[in-house]
Amino acid sequence: MVPLSSNRSLLLLTFALFGALLYLARSPSSDVPHKAHRVLAKPRPIRQNGLVNQEDRTEALAELEGGQGRRILRQRIVAMGDIHGDLPAATKILRRAEVIDLKGQWTGGDTILVQTGDIVDRGPDTIVLYRFLQSLRPQAERAGGAVASLLGNHEMMNCLGDYRYVTKEDIASFGGERNRRDAFLHGWIGQEFRANYSIMARVPYLIEDYPTSLDAPVLPATPSGASDRRFIADPTFAAGSSPASDPLRRSAISFVHGGITPEYLASLSSDSPISDINRIGHSILQSLLSVPGGVPLGLPRTASPEQKEFWSERGPMWNRDWALEEEDEICERVEKALEMLNVRRMVMGHTPQFEGILSRCDGKILLIDTGISRAYGGAHSSLSLTYTLTPASALTVSDALSLGLVDLQDADPETTLKSDEMSRTWVEKEVVEALYTAGRATEVLDERERVVKIP
Repeated sequence: MVPLSSNRSLLLLTFALFGALLYLARSPSSDVPHKAHRVLAKPRPIRQNGLVNQEDRTEALAELEGGQGRRILRQRIVAMGDIHGDLPAATKILRRAEVIDLKGQWTGGDTILVQTGDIVDRGPDTIVLYRFLQSLRPQAERAGGAVASLLGNHEMMNCLGDYRYVTKEDIASFGGERNRRDAFLHGWIGQEFRANYSIMARVPYLIEDYPTSLDAPVLPATPSGASDRRFIADPTFAAGSSPASDPLRRSAISFVHGGITPEYLASLSSDSPISDINRIGHSILQSLLSVPGGVPLGLPRTASPEQKEFWSERGPMWNRDWALEEEDEICERVEKALEMLNVRRMVMGHTPQFEGILSRCDGKILLIDTGISRAYGGAHSSLSLTYTLTPASALTVSDALSLGLVDLQDADPETTLKSDEMSRTWVEKEVVEALYTAGRATEVLDERERVVKIP
C-alpha cells in the first residue's frame, strides 16, 4: 500500500507539470508568428476631422511594403442590393463579406460599403435595419472606411405615402401607421434620409492616394462632423485632364438603385450629372415637408418638370433598361453613360436576379438585387470589387516578365524595374467577385490587369 504522503506528492508534481505545459502552449513561439502579431503588422490609417491623415497613410503603406517606399495602392468596395425588411439576411451577407463581426460591429477597415436602397417594405425589420446602418457609418469612418447609403424607389414611395408593400408587422413596430408616417417624413428616418442618403454615388478606387505624377481629382469636401459626402457629387478634374492624359480618370464605379441611361443624363441641365441627380432627388424629399394637407400619394401637384422626369420610368429610381433590354442593344449605350459619368462600371439593384448577381456587357453593368429578403427567397449575395495599383518598382521579376516589362535577355531586371524609365509605369488590377453565403461561395465575374503608362 502506497503511503498517503507519496500520493499527495505525486498529485502536486502532476499539477506542476500540467501548468508548465499549459504556459508553453499559450506562449508565442519565437519561430512561429503569433496570430495577434500578424494582425498588428498592418498599420491602421489615422483620421483627423473624419479624413485619413495622408502622411500617416504614406508611412503605413511604405512600412507594409518593406520600408522602401514602394507604395502599392489598394482599395476594396463592397455593395449590397435590396434588403426589403430582412435584418438576418443583411447581417449574414455582411459577415460573409467580412465587414462586420458576429455582434454586428464594423470589421471592414478601410473598405467602402455601398447599399443601393430598398431597405424598406415586404419585411418587418425597417426600424432595426435603418438603426443598424446608422450605427455602422461612424464605425467605418473611424476605421478609415465608409458606408454610402442610397435611396431606392421604396424609400421614396414611403415618403410619398405609398404603403402598398408595407407589412402589418412593420406598421406595428412603429406603434401604428401615423407614427410610421411621421418617422418617414419629419422624424428620425426622414432626417436620416436628408442627411446621409443619396440617389447615386460615384466611388473612386483612388481616394486619398493618387500617383504623384498625376493631378489628383478633387473630391467633394466633407464638413467636419458630417457623414462622408465625398461620393455624392462630381469630382473636379485638373484643367485639360482627359482619359488620354490621365489613364486613371475613370477608375471609379457608379452606384444607383434603378438605372441611369445616357438619354436621361443628356436631359439634365448641367455638366455635373451626379450633383444634379442627387439635388433633384433631395428636392422632392424637401418639398414634402411643406405640402398642404399632408403627404400626397405620389409627387405633389407642384412638382417641377425635372422632378417628374426623375420619378418617371426613365429616371434613376425606376429605370430597368440595363436589366431587361438585349445586350446587343445596351452595350453601346452603357459605354456612353460610363463616359458621361467618368466611371468604369455601373452597379444597380431594383430588378431581381434570383439566381445570383448578373454581369452584362463585359462587367460594365452589374445587377446586384438577388432577392435576398425572405419575402423573395433569392440568393444571399454581395458584390466585392478589389483594386490594386502597383508601381513597376514593387513587382517581382517573374511578374514583370509575364507582363512584358522586362525580358530574359535583361542582365539586371531588378535594376531595370527601379529605373527612371519605369518610374511612371504601374500595373492596375481589378477583381470583381460575387460573394454568396451558401453553395457557390465566390464567383469571379470579371478580372482585369493592365500596364498603365502615365504621361
